[in-house]
Amino acid sequence: MSPPHDGADRDGQRPVNEKPPGAAPPPREAAPLPARLPLVLAAWLPRQRWFAAKGRVIDEVAVEQHIPLDDRLAEGGCLGLLLTLRVAFADGGPAELYQVPIGLRSALPPALEPAVIAALDGLVCYDALADPEITAAVLHGIATGRTLGDLRLRAEPGAGRLPASGTRVSRPLGVEQSNSSVVLDERYLLKFFRRLQPGVNQELELPRALLEVGGAGHVPAILGSAEGTLDGRPVTYAVVQHYVANAADGWSMALGSVRDLLAGGQVPDQAGGDFASEARRLGHTVAEVHDGLARARGTRVLGREGIVAVVGEMRARLEQARRHISALDRHAGSLDVLFTAVESAVDEVTIQRVHGDLHLGQVLRTPTDWLLVDFEGEPAATQDERLRMRSPLRDVAGMLRSFDYAAHHQFIEPGHPAVPDPAAVRLADEWSRRSQAAFCEGYAERSGADPRDQPLLLRALLADKAVYEAVYESRWRPHWASLPVAAVRRYAREIASGSPRAHDFF
Repeated sequence: MSPPHDGADRDGQRPVNEKPPGAAPPPREAAPLPARLPLVLAAWLPRQRWFAAKGRVIDEVAVEQHIPLDDRLAEGGCLGLLLTLRVAFADGGPAELYQVPIGLRSALPPALEPAVIAALDGLVCYDALADPEITAAVLHGIATGRTLGDLRLRAEPGAGRLPASGTRVSRPLGVEQSNSSVVLDERYLLKFFRRLQPGVNQELELPRALLEVGGAGHVPAILGSAEGTLDGRPVTYAVVQHYVANAADGWSMALGSVRDLLAGGQVPDQAGGDFASEARRLGHTVAEVHDGLARARGTRVLGREGIVAVVGEMRARLEQARRHISALDRHAGSLDVLFTAVESAVDEVTIQRVHGDLHLGQVLRTPTDWLLVDFEGEPAATQDERLRMRSPLRDVAGMLRSFDYAAHHQFIEPGHPAVPDPAAVRLADEWSRRSQAAFCEGYAERSGADPRDQPLLLRALLADKAVYEAVYESRWRPHWASLPVAAVRRYAREIASGSPRAHDFF
């Protein structure tokens, strides 16, 4: 996350709350944007958690379009604009498109100071998602079906719950993610997709598909959307979902469970920190969602040629990862043995649409059930990659890896000893194994197929996911990188030992 603004002007101009003499009112629709805005945004973008091109040097930022979000806001001295930015890079690689909703005011309320981007041409430019007036205008537009230039705001058929007027209380969700969400009235979640890619976003498409087949009971209800076109193809800018207020995210629950376990010092099945029953219930839920997606979007069988192609992608990911993380070099040979075994021994795999980035941070526990959220797919994946059919075991592997993360996360937290207590590590390992096994058992109870009964494929997907995680963490959270690297080391050791016990390979 970028540090909050300290109230000083980043461009060497007057303080942002000091209204300059003769300050102009916010511009109307026909008024041009401040001339220096692209330069300011080029400096601001890399500091944002959702900016996907960290490490690349920005060459130019161009405003592809700017759409006023509600003309009535200007009457109160505020203008909300939806910017589409095309970001070009000095390395000559492909440009990327980003959505940046901004607000423009001549005088800024103190509550909005942390959202300031810059003071330009007598106006203060700031992140619009911090402004309740602007987010309320977007919700109002969706409720009333407004069209703003190329932006089509629409409620979902039968939604019937969106308010068309009234004061909104809004708060941005302060979590690290690749999109930005705002909660309104503790009833609605307005989610903006920051990096734009042509095509209908999975977060809109898949819940719609589940609703069509009566399988949407394990996802928050989609209530509306903001859509347009990009390079001649449809694009999703935002969605409105039912906000699940009385829920806890799976990651926080798992971390609390591990902390309780380590504090008590007992084996997991005898301690208050046992998570197995929740993991079993979660496995059941994931299997139900997979069943709904299969009914909604169908399945097909991937033959030997397709399997070889998928394994080739795993090998390519490993080779790319080795260029960034030298610690993976010593394990590449063992992983290649596993990949070769999959190519030679797995004849066919059933594939379908899946969640695509499933982990404990993508599930919510309500008083009665688990819910799956954030169907966008892996942040680094292209839109075409996200739309591909894959084995449901890819989601299973993601969740099993997440249990491993939760079990060992405490050992990398600040202030923890560099060499953790071996007894604590053993307890954490046992917590992870019990949770992973319970998840697979719950999945099998609902689907009729235990993921561990496909040991080679599951092993390969687990190893591939750990490699992906190692690269991700080295770029975004370097102090976390030891977790997936340790998993790769453990998987390589298991492969080298020739252990036939697939149920223990987590």
